[in-house]
Amino acid sequence: MKRKKAKSSKQPLTVAPGGAETKRVLVHWPMIVALVLAMGSALAAYQVVNFLGQGDLFGLRALEVGGLRLLDGNDVLAASGLEVGTNIFAVDLEEVEQRLENVCCIERAMVMRKPPDRLAVEIVERQRLAWVELGATYGIARDGVLLPKDQAPGESFADLNLPVISGLAAVSDTLQFGATVSDSTLVGLLGWWDEATAADAEFCLNVSRLEPLPGACVRLQMVGDGLEIRLPLDSVERNLRTLRRLMPRVYRDYPDPAYIDLRYTGQVVVGRKEAGVE
Repeated sequence: MKRKKAKSSKQPLTVAPGGAETKRVLVHWPMIVALVLAMGSALAAYQVVNFLGQGDLFGLRALEVGGLRLLDGNDVLAASGLEVGTNIFAVDLEEVEQRLENVCCIERAMVMRKPPDRLAVEIVERQRLAWVELGATYGIARDGVLLPKDQAPGESFADLNLPVISGLAAVSDTLQFGATVSDSTLVGLLGWWDEATAADAEFCLNVSRLEPLPGACVRLQMVGDGLEIRLPLDSVERNLRTLRRLMPRVYRDYPDPAYIDLRYTGQVVVGRKEAGVE
């Protein structure tokens, strides 16, 4: 038998838990719509609704899943709790969405009926925003959910090339993937980094580490020469613009600088490596 060519990853993935042919039932769906329009009475509507809820015609045959990059369709199928043959009009869509959103890698799920025999599932996956050191190293999403650190089949090196958030107090000895870390210091750093990457993605590619500083501030370590940058957590876009403007001048006037400190209103402090870092 000639094998079918695999679909492009850009197309929604169809997960077919049953192998039966579906073409024979597709022709019946227009008949149902025509029945409702033609009869138009409350009794007819009741009968049609009753038919939809009980008829074998609408037994679930497949899920059409879109939005996947790290997971695959079988992961979604298993997490959904759905069974082949379940009437799609008897499925509680919100309950299925909740089951899917209990998977740590799924941020949001939307489930829709596609008569006669399918459900369409659109997934928004959580993405690692950074690595975080909390006794062990975890991936962490923007909402504080811990994610696995292993590279998934759909990930590239760029997906793993993220800064490390360190300098945090241990939150718990029993952390596991899928847990949400609500530590206020970490939440502040995640919010700052999320806003910073949106404001200046190119600059952020050169940041290797973030650490909290007292007074709602952050210390960045840059790749390459290890330059340290100290910033307040507020006014993210403005501070990054100021930093971009200052850095060429700093490197010109202070060869091999140790740090740039923008925490103080109206002044910039630059430290030399040979003079020692405070």
